[in-house]
Amino acid sequence: MSIIPENLTAIAPILSQYLSPLLDWLSQQVYERLLARAGGHPLVRLAGFLDFRPLERACAGYQHHNGRGRPNVHTVPKLLRAMFIKYWFDFSLRRLEEEIRYNLLVKWFVGYALYEEGPDHTTLHRIEAYLYQEHPRLFFDSVLEQIDATVADGHEQVQIGDTFALRANAALETLLQRLRHSSYQLLCAWQASDPEGYAAIYPYLDGAALFGLKGERPEYTLASDQWRQRLLLTLEAIENCLALLPPAASGAAEVQRRAAQLTKIIADELALIRDETGRLIGVSLLAKEKRGRRCICSATDLEATIRNHGERKKDFGANVSLAVTPNFIREIRADTGASADVSAIPALLTEQAEHHGVCPEKLIYDQIAGNGKTVHDVAEATNGQTQLVAKPMPPKQSKTFGPEAFTLSDDGLWLTCPGGRRSNRRYRSGSGDGHTFRFTPPHCLGCTLLKPCRDGDKPPTTKRDVFINDYRPEYDQLVAYSQTTAFKQDMKLRPHVERIIAALVLHNGARRARFRGLKKMDFQMKMCASSYNAKRWLVLLAEKAGRHRRQPRRRWELPLPTGCVSC
Repeated sequence: MSIIPENLTAIAPILSQYLSPLLDWLSQQVYERLLARAGGHPLVRLAGFLDFRPLERACAGYQHHNGRGRPNVHTVPKLLRAMFIKYWFDFSLRRLEEEIRYNLLVKWFVGYALYEEGPDHTTLHRIEAYLYQEHPRLFFDSVLEQIDATVADGHEQVQIGDTFALRANAALETLLQRLRHSSYQLLCAWQASDPEGYAAIYPYLDGAALFGLKGERPEYTLASDQWRQRLLLTLEAIENCLALLPPAASGAAEVQRRAAQLTKIIADELALIRDETGRLIGVSLLAKEKRGRRCICSATDLEATIRNHGERKKDFGANVSLAVTPNFIREIRADTGASADVSAIPALLTEQAEHHGVCPEKLIYDQIAGNGKTVHDVAEATNGQTQLVAKPMPPKQSKTFGPEAFTLSDDGLWLTCPGGRRSNRRYRSGSGDGHTFRFTPPHCLGCTLLKPCRDGDKPPTTKRDVFINDYRPEYDQLVAYSQTTAFKQDMKLRPHVERIIAALVLHNGARRARFRGLKKMDFQMKMCASSYNAKRWLVLLAEKAGRHRRQPRRRWELPLPTGCVSC
C-alpha cells in the first residue's frame, strides 16, 4: 500500500522516485542523533564488539517465506539480532515484536530503518524454532569464541561447577490427572493417525470411566477408599482402550509414544492386583523406594521430573549444570530434574573439548562430587587432563570399623584390618563395582580390637565382610589432596559460581522454562548463558579501557554523632 496521500497523486511518479531515498536519509539522521545521546548504552557499545557474521554464515540456509510465496523482507541478519535482543532483555516473542516496532534503539540494533515494520511474533517463533532444531549452541559458542579472542579468563587452568533448578513450563498433575490426560492424548493421536478405526471403536470406549462425569466431586474431597475406587475404574477403562487399539493405529509413532507413556505411569507408581482370570480387582500405590526414579509428573512435559535437594528444596523441571570461571560461563546443559548432580560433570568437560578444544586442569565442585567414581569418570572423560577438586564425602557412621579403616594393598589383592590382620579372600560384588573381602574367625582370633571391629568382646564365630569399592584409590587421592594448602586455595573460588547462578536466574531468565522438552530447555539455558557472557564481556572491556572502575566493597564505620564535624 502506498504512503502517498490522494491529494498528491498527480505528482506520485516524482515522489515515488525520491521518497525512498528521502525516508532512508531521515531514518539515518534520527538514528545518528539517537546514538549521539545514547553512546553509553550497552547495546550501542555491544554493536561495536559483537560480530554476527559467523552466525549469519551458519544460518545462511534459512529462508523464511510469507504466505504468498514471496521472500520475506525480514532477513537472516535481522532475525538473528532480534533473537539476541530477546534473551538480552528476557522478552517474550510478543514483547519482542512490540519492542522492535516501537523502541528506536532496539529497532536500530536489529537493523530496521525508522519507517520499516518489524517482524511479528510468528516470524520470530520460526527463526527460534530453526535455531533450537539446527543450531542449538550457535550463539553460545560464537559469543564465547569472540570473548576468548579479547579477554583471558584462565579457563584452561581452573573452572568451577555446580547445578541449579529450572522450573518447568508445565503444572504438576496428580496420578489420576496424569492417567486421564495421557489417555486423552492417546485417543487424539489415535484419531489423527486412523480416523476410521477410531470412529469404529468409539462406541466401545467408556468415556465416563476414562475422564469422569462433568459434575463429579474433585478428587481431593474423596475419602481414600472412594479415590481408590475411582482410580480402579479409570485403570480398567485404560486397559480396555489399549486392548482395542488396532495394529493400524498402534503402528503410528505418536500413538506408540502415548501408549508407552501410559504404561510407564502405571508401572512406576502402581501395583495392580488381579484374580485368577487376569481381571483387575484392586490397585495400590507402590512404596516410595520401589517407585520409578524418573516418574512422569505431568503429561504436558514428559521430560520434566522432580529435582529433590532436601525436604524444602524440591523443584519440578530440569537440573541445570554449568562450569564457570569467575567471569564467564564456559559450559551449560539441562538434564531432567531427577538426574544426579554429578552425572553431568563428564559431559560438561567433553563438550568443552569437542566445541572449544579445552580441558581445564582443575574442576572445583561441591561435596556431592567427593567420591571415587566421579573422580574416575572425570579422568576417563578427559584422558586424565582434568583433576576433580571436591571435599571428600564423609564415611557412613557405624558402630564398628568401616571400610575406610581398612588398608588396601597397591595391587588390590590384600586388605589389612586396623589390627594388622590381612586377608586375600575376596568376592566380586553383585553390583559389579567392587569386591567383598572376608575375614574368617581364625583371622580375628586373639585380636585386641574385637569390640570396635565386631561390636563384642567374645571370640568370633562368624565371618566379617568388608566391601571395598573399585574407586577406592581415587577416593584416597581426594582425601590426600583435601589436606593440602592448594586445596584450601581452590575452595576459595567456590563462591564465584553462586554469584553467576544468581545473575542467571535473577537477571537473565534462567529460572523458568519458556519451552517444554529437554532439547528446548537446553537451548534456552545456552541462550541465557550467552546473554550473561556478553554483559560481563562489556564490563571487562570497559574496565580494560579505563571507562569503568569497579566499586570498592562497602565498609561499615562508626557513625559520627549528630552535629560533629569530621576531622
